[in-house]
Amino acid sequence: MTAASDLPVLAIDIGGTKIATAEVSGGSSIANRRQAPTPRTGRGDDLIAAIAELAQDGGFGAVAVATTGIVRDGALTALNPQTLPIEDGYPLASVIERAFGMPPLVVNDAQAAAWAEYTLGAGKGFRNFAFFTVSTGIGCGLVVDGRLQSGATGLAGHVGHTRSEPGGILCGCGRRGCLETVASGTALARLGSERLGRKVAAPDVFSAAAKGNGVATKIIAGAVDALVNGFADLTASVDVDCFAIGGGVGLAPGYIEALRVRSLDLPQVYRRPIVAAQAGADAGLLGAAMLARLRI
Repeated sequence: MTAASDLPVLAIDIGGTKIATAEVSGGSSIANRRQAPTPRTGRGDDLIAAIAELAQDGGFGAVAVATTGIVRDGALTALNPQTLPIEDGYPLASVIERAFGMPPLVVNDAQAAAWAEYTLGAGKGFRNFAFFTVSTGIGCGLVVDGRLQSGATGLAGHVGHTRSEPGGILCGCGRRGCLETVASGTALARLGSERLGRKVAAPDVFSAAAKGNGVATKIIAGAVDALVNGFADLTASVDVDCFAIGGGVGLAPGYIEALRVRSLDLPQVYRRPIVAAQAGADAGLLGAAMLARLRI
């Protein structure tokens, strides 16, 4: 009889724009990866239906879910409903269990990706490590003293919702001036549209800056400054050894180098290595699967 630890893990990644599923074997081997747009109906049951259409039924040793939002006791709540509209406290774990016949491990997607980076990628060899994904929003996962941090309510690592601009615009989480409202891809698109006089997306802001547009350059510099100060605040809190950066904005050409240059303006005590994430776009799937294997 095949042991559960010898079977692949069904890994599921729930994001604001897409859902992905895959079979993960041996810690880092991904097979049968599928994805589809995330239903944005506000109904968790529609998410489950979309996952069921993607995933093969049976033959798994475990089920692991990485999801945007706050995970507490298997229930999912969107800290920013604009990222993932869903009922507060949706019982994700129990509904997944009914759908696939086994209790899943459910973890925040940035936390899962941080564990993959810490285990396989840019965080190897560090004791205290932070992974930031800078994309539509800003996610963060923390490993402190070699342990992934989730917190009693799943909130650990949500640095995108720390205060960056007092009196700033209202964030989807309900506070004003969060880092996400200043430095995310959504923020770059909003600021670019306001200041360039036409509707643009984050890549358009980077393109304009590369062509020498001073307004676009200043917008990106403001985001870089906010992020670097966020890194310093986190370093002061948990003494981070290294920051790894991923996401569409975070991995844009020249962006990490801009973060490094700006970090040189910090007092020496706050400076830490800033590197590119290495685990790839499926770090959430990998990290969730590895955490599920630890539970087996």
